[in-house]
Amino acid sequence: MEQYFGVDIGGTAVKWALVAEDYGVLKNGEFATPYEGAEELADAVAAVYREQGAGAKGIGVSIPGTLRDDPDGIVEGGGVLKFLDQAPFGKMLRERCSVPCFVENDGKSCALGEYTTGALKGCSSGVVLVLGTGVGGGIVIDGKVYKGAHFFAGEFSFIIEKPEEKLRMDSIFGGSCGWSSGLKADLLRRKNLPPDTQMDGHQIFNLINSGDEDACEALKTFCRHLAVQIHNLQTILDPEIFAIGGGISNQPVLMEVLQESLDFIYEDGILPQMPIPKVVSCQNGSQANILGAVYRCRQRMEEM
Repeated sequence: MEQYFGVDIGGTAVKWALVAEDYGVLKNGEFATPYEGAEELADAVAAVYREQGAGAKGIGVSIPGTLRDDPDGIVEGGGVLKFLDQAPFGKMLRERCSVPCFVENDGKSCALGEYTTGALKGCSSGVVLVLGTGVGGGIVIDGKVYKGAHFFAGEFSFIIEKPEEKLRMDSIFGGSCGWSSGLKADLLRRKNLPPDTQMDGHQIFNLINSGDEDACEALKTFCRHLAVQIHNLQTILDPEIFAIGGGISNQPVLMEVLQESLDFIYEDGILPQMPIPKVVSCQNGSQANILGAVYRCRQRMEEM
């Protein structure tokens, strides 16, 4: 049975897994993300590969930043990992591990991961929206992630919501529906707390689930913004399914309030034939990026 090594590089941790050809996870682990530089990061990943994944047929890597389809996996930007900008990370790992290695954007990896065994499995077109620091994700059409002319398709964060303002954090979708800049910031304003007040997602949803009025209203506002952009994306892309990812997507109340917000939009619809978005939660959790990276690695190996 063929095996592949998947890696998900994040700002805090690097997750890895040895993945079977049917996308079953055989073993997995993680380590703290090293910030010394791209070479040091590649050394750390290669060391884990040699110890845990030797014999794997290829390596798939999920990473922040814009990735073109070049074989060397040159990272543009790198998100919080600024030292990765312009690093040929695929080539660096390939030289260290002596196996094919391909690198993909983390949001697009998540979308492909949900296509392999998760919420998008079997659909011809689907969209994943990952609610994190901003709104990441990807668009999958016929088993391939759609990247666009500039490899920027699926960067949902940068949809402008306020036409009277310039492109900045408080005028874009990533600002209103990033969990911290949107939900948390709104809750802190409603409670007249300092913007730097420490509060994580679990604490916020404990308040929501206990019926705290400010927290419930903040969630309603958050979901209204999210529902509007889901509607807009439905009219542009007309996907079969929207899958919502990110840590807070595991909260049933989020999906309940989001569905209420969508129902409100279509309650007195002016176009009866307009398709209503089908919205579900992602299914693969923290493994989605790894599974998607492996899936993309296998695609690239077949293409080449």
